[in-house]
Amino acid sequence: MDARSSATKTVGIRGAALIQFGSRYANVAVQLLITAVLARILTPDDYGIVAVTSVFVAFFSMLSDTGISTAVVQYRDLSDEDHGALMSFTLVLGVALTALFCLAAWPISWFYGDERVLAQCWATSGALLLGTANMVPNGILLKERRFPAIGARLLASTATSGALAIVAALAGLGPFSLAIQATASAGIVLAWNLRAHPVRHLTPHFMGPLRRVFRYSAFQFGFNLVNYFTRNLDNLLLGRFMGPTRLAFYDKAYRLTTYPMSAVSGVIGSVVQPYMSEHQGDPSRIFEGWMRVQKLVSLVAAPVTAVFVCFSGEIVALVFGGQWGASVPLFHALAFSVYFQMMDNTSGAFFQSLGRTDLMFQCGVATTALTVAGIVAGLSTADMVWVARFVSAAFASHIVVVTVQLLCRGFGRSPACMTAFLPEVSVAAVAIVLC
Repeated sequence: MDARSSATKTVGIRGAALIQFGSRYANVAVQLLITAVLARILTPDDYGIVAVTSVFVAFFSMLSDTGISTAVVQYRDLSDEDHGALMSFTLVLGVALTALFCLAAWPISWFYGDERVLAQCWATSGALLLGTANMVPNGILLKERRFPAIGARLLASTATSGALAIVAALAGLGPFSLAIQATASAGIVLAWNLRAHPVRHLTPHFMGPLRRVFRYSAFQFGFNLVNYFTRNLDNLLLGRFMGPTRLAFYDKAYRLTTYPMSAVSGVIGSVVQPYMSEHQGDPSRIFEGWMRVQKLVSLVAAPVTAVFVCFSGEIVALVFGGQWGASVPLFHALAFSVYFQMMDNTSGAFFQSLGRTDLMFQCGVATTALTVAGIVAGLSTADMVWVARFVSAAFASHIVVVTVQLLCRGFGRSPACMTAFLPEVSVAAVAIVLC
């Protein structure tokens, strides 16, 4: 074991979680500041164009995430030669997908009847290429548990790319300023990762290492595919049938509900797999970790949900300003699902730690079906608020699927374990009713 690897082992899971929490909370504060500034410079129409194109950027990014990054973490005996071979594959894949995305920008623009979508897609294509190239380096840093470097990287990329976006917006570049932000952020992350751990031994002969991780990464990719539709189908359909401006109000409301997931359950999930994967042959040990993690998330998620529901108007006004008032009822409706989304958000790391990405894929198929049903039901009303209500109900129902797949099939435990979270849920419900 070299000195670098040895140094990474000194950070325990609690220390790693604290580092991640600190960096994520600082990052959320920086993001909110940048978002607040940009929301007062750019118009809802600008954000509508970005929301439309981001659906397709997310789709191609999902295609690029073939599960290689999580496989690098899970397969702890991969050599530097294996890492180089896998990165060679991601570079080839990144170039191919970026070219395909640029070509697809024409029919995407035609689908929405807006030529600005074409230019926005091209402007964002660089972020897709850089993000694909980062799959292996990011997995290596996670496997080595280099959480101080990961935390510093997060803050540096967010602050620098956000500052560039603000300068671009003030210069009158409109939605292109957000494309600059995305590309700069991806570039900084890639450069940082490669400086922390250079990936050498690039080779066109990557089929051997790829076959080795295929089964694990294939189910991960399948989950990413269905999860994409869970998270983006609402934007795709709303942009097509209700226009970019109305989509912008919905997208702003939805983005607000994702901040707690990024700052709490997302942080914990990013720490779990590098540590729990060592116990993949001991489901009982991983279950104990799941219970501790979920109790912590529940204690945070319940009051956050209550605050979001009770003070929706104040939060939207504070973060985005007065021109986004139409987002308030949408945010209020979506806020009811925040608790359930935060509780669900850590499940992927435990599926991965168990080595059961097959169960995770099945879970993703079921939750996607529920989300599609909610979106279709909402669109049938032709009312944005009802769309948000149905989507919120669909997200809340995901907890049932996750309970069956992870708790019952993954851990072999009874659903009765979920009663451990009733106290904080009850307090939050009472607080909402009183407020």
